[in-house]
Amino acid sequence: MLSSVLRLAIVAIFLSSSCAIAQDMTPRVSAPCVAVKQSADSGIGEKIKALSTKADDLKAQIAKLSKEQERIAVDKQLKDIQEQLLDLVFEQECTRSDLTIQVLRGPNDPPTKWIEITTYFATNRKPTGSTAPEDFFGAERASDNQVGKTIVSIPTARKPGELNLPSLWRFELSPDPSKHFVFKQVVPLDSATATSEIAKELAKKSSLLVFVHGYNVSFADAALRTAQLAHDLSFPGTAVFFSWPSAGTTKGYWHDEEAVELSESAFDSFLDKIAGLGASEVFLIAHSMGNRLVMTVLEDRASKGKTIPNLREVMLAAPDINAEIFREKIIPGLAALNVHRTIYASSSDVALRASKIVHDYRRVGETAGGVQTFNGFETVDATSVAPVIRSFGHSYVVDSTKVLGDIADTLYLHFNADQRSLPKEGTPPENWWVLK
Repeated sequence: MLSSVLRLAIVAIFLSSSCAIAQDMTPRVSAPCVAVKQSADSGIGEKIKALSTKADDLKAQIAKLSKEQERIAVDKQLKDIQEQLLDLVFEQECTRSDLTIQVLRGPNDPPTKWIEITTYFATNRKPTGSTAPEDFFGAERASDNQVGKTIVSIPTARKPGELNLPSLWRFELSPDPSKHFVFKQVVPLDSATATSEIAKELAKKSSLLVFVHGYNVSFADAALRTAQLAHDLSFPGTAVFFSWPSAGTTKGYWHDEEAVELSESAFDSFLDKIAGLGASEVFLIAHSMGNRLVMTVLEDRASKGKTIPNLREVMLAAPDINAEIFREKIIPGLAALNVHRTIYASSSDVALRASKIVHDYRRVGETAGGVQTFNGFETVDATSVAPVIRSFGHSYVVDSTKVLGDIADTLYLHFNADQRSLPKEGTPPENWWVLK
């Protein structure tokens, strides 16, 4: 376990000038926008409004239909419209002209031009047969977890104009490691070897960071984001991630919903392995739809008395969970789970706004219409510090230095929101905190 002095030193380094935010005031677009023509239809807003009205009308029709065949036909029309709306909502965000890039400089970077980060993984994705790291695993589900490690190189001087975001996630043919993240290698391991290697790492650095990705994320994206998170947090331990078989496409929302539900057994098995590693501290960070997987499995484990020794923190970033289901069904089942819990939410999260196209209920990670509070969780409103850089304001857990700094305070100092000196709003017991 880190001493208090070391924790303070790490956080001081993270917040020092060597980790200053560099601002490029030239308007930019999110990396996914490279696939969207900037000459897009200027009437996107009106199209969204018209299609939303049609969707509401079809929902009303479905509620009145008694014949199954008729319901199926109208439901198909509704899904077609919802798919169009999903594309339009993201396309609309690509036409914005008020976006600025926020670039992280690595904390206390060494003089080298890049460094290599090794992270371990478990995934219930099927291997594709390709040896290329970015194509090694696909979107099909495997019957058993595959385990191994990934190697990602990260540029140590991420400055304005030098971080090519499209190549970061889209793998240009000749990426420059001094400017770009490069997914260098996937190394499959058998379970015994992986456990042995991680145990050796934990003998030197006993903390464990576990990351679970969300909707529209490929295996490669998950590896890159985990490496970035570990690096930008200066995490003094070992990082692992669980990758469930997301389709990695905007229109794959329905596929992802079913894939994440079908991954519960695999994730539970993964947590059994984590529980047996002997880490002195375990920090679990879930993102987006991945929160459904984490919360459902943790609730089930709690009901069976299955624990994860030294689980210190559960962080839900931009959780795409039905807020009513979360409040009424999941939270009561977590009563026996003695762990500090944090929710990061935002009203500028385009992906969660898109989720409302598919669902009629509010999501846990949205603050549009008011910040939601939940018993046993500290809700942090990250709206003002959630830049729209990648994934349309949905990935602020890795994009925002303010959020990363707050995570660092929580992980290393074990501070709650009040101890982190965040402004408090609301009235007891429905308080929340704000990152500015």
